Amino acid sequence: MSKAKWAWVTSLLLAAYAVAYVSWIPPHAVLTQAYPMNATHFTTYVNNTTVYIVQANLSFHGSPAEEQAVMQYLYSQCQHMAVDVLNATQISESEQLWLADVYCSSDGSMWLWLRWLPLRFTAYSGYVQFANATNATVITPVGTFTNYIPAGWYLDPATKAVFMIPEANITLLAYVDRLSAQLKALKAELDKSRADANQTASLAAKLEAQAERLEAQRRALEEALRQREAELTALQANLRAAQAENERLKAQLAQLKAENDQLKAKLASMNQTLASLNDQLSSLKTQLETRVSGGEEGPNPLIYVLPIALAGVAAAFFIYRQKKAEE
Repeated sequence: MSKAKWAWVTSLLLAAYAVAYVSWIPPHAVLTQAYPMNATHFTTYVNNTTVYIVQANLSFHGSPAEEQAVMQYLYSQCQHMAVDVLNATQISESEQLWLADVYCSSDGSMWLWLRWLPLRFTAYSGYVQFANATNATVITPVGTFTNYIPAGWYLDPATKAVFMIPEANITLLAYVDRLSAQLKALKAELDKSRADANQTASLAAKLEAQAERLEAQRRALEEALRQREAELTALQANLRAAQAENERLKAQLAQLKAENDQLKAKLASMNQTLASLNDQLSSLKTQLETRVSGGEEGPNPLIYVLPIALAGVAAAFFIYRQKKAEE
């Protein structure tokens, strides 16, 4: 067990040891409804008989003011009553006197034995026995006592045992209390361990469900990645095909440029030829004009040269335009 758990159990044990005994009624006492008549007597009705109840070995010698204070105390304290009848006397046909030990309680959580009233009011007289009870603490309506406590009946809240002091073995009761406290602490620890186990199981189930969700997400991401890789492969293939087509078109363009340059060179050569033919034509015209002016007659050479020159120029121009259109 961890230090924290030991500290927690120890705190429970100390809390259990700190529980004090509370004043109580004897197991054989009888609950009754009775009402205070004066500082020492109560009255009730049993089987159409008026019963007067008096606390044994208790007398009151106070003033009227003290009696009034006592009566107010008894009215508030004696909301519940129990009696242990010691002697019953028939004082008339319809009246009885009970000599008894009388117990009062305001709420049922603890009881006041009226023999203890001298501990609360000095106007009462009566013998109150005390007993040594080492390490014992009792709580009563007339005060809290430790080690040296009033004789009477008490309840152990831990074990619900009712016992009488001084007859009870306080040492044994304390030992039983310690065992009860240990048992209570161990039970609390067991309950806590069970709660922790349930919480751990619940957390494990949640983590398992979360792991399954993450696994499903991982599989979905892997599938998406495979699809992206396939798409990337297809795009790369398309890119390579486009690059190859681009290279082919570049080569074709270079070839066309070379052919165009050749045609330009041919055209330039034809232009030179045409210019030469034009020069020759001009020369022939000059010669012809000279002959005509000199009276010479003969065949005109322009009739043969001019059609040939025009045909060559037309052919060269046609070839050039066709190449331009192909580009």
